[in-house]
Amino acid sequence: MRNNPDDLSNQLVSKIKKWLQSEIASHWENQPDQDVDSREIDILDGRYECARGLITQIKKWENDID
Repeated sequence: MRNNPDDLSNQLVSKIKKWLQSEIASHWENQPDQDVDSREIDILDGRYECARGLITQIKKWENDID
């Protein structure tokens, strides 16, 4: 039995979206303390912005396909 490439692609995109959503949620759940280095805050903010941007782009691509 062979796997359908479309099914595999959909599964992969679904996993990516779940991971991105967890990155976004963890940003709001785990706000750093006042003592955290500003560079670390910048890294966390960058991860959040990247996750938001990528999930938004994936949704645009999905809408283009439909």
